[in-house]
Amino acid sequence: MAEFEPSDEAIAVLVDIARTAGRDLNVGQRLELDHLVSQGLATAVKNDQGQRSYQVTAKGQSLLDERGVGANES
Repeated sequence: MAEFEPSDEAIAVLVDIARTAGRDLNVGQRLELDHLVSQGLATAVKNDQGQRSYQVTAKGQSLLDERGVGANES
């Protein structure tokens, strides 16, 4: 199986997840998010009220690090 090579949009979604836990994603970004979750780059978490948010996994952070992308860059 070929290794997953994320698009620029996928990288942007990972950064958004790192910054906002995925709370402000649009429809297109949510489709990309599903793929990122299936690749193990992001994961869904629920808070005490049962609301879902997302986190970048260690694998996802490693990908961002390889690309030289930080969540706090402007």
